Amino acid sequence: MAIISHPAVTDVLVCGRPSERWGAEVVAVVQLVPGAAVEESELSAHANLSVARYKLPKGWIFVDAVQRSPSGKADYRWAKELAAQSV
Repeated sequence: MAIISHPAVTDVLVCGRPSERWGAEVVAVVQLVPGAAVEESELSAHANLSVARYKLPKGWIFVDAVQRSPSGKADYRWAKELAAQSV
């Protein structure tokens, strides 16, 4: 709820990706409201209001649409593949 509560965010999916430093790190895949523009630092600051700093995403990926199944469940496989490609 920390990221999705930002007014510029329509949908978000948080997953992990490999990290040389940490082994794995948190990445947020974010769908913005059409026409919205927001900096990663603004989303981090917003999320930091309700999430511990060490739990904040280390990476941000902005997409046109977050993929979900017909029942509305998040497609974590897609998100992890996308996150791994963005290293």
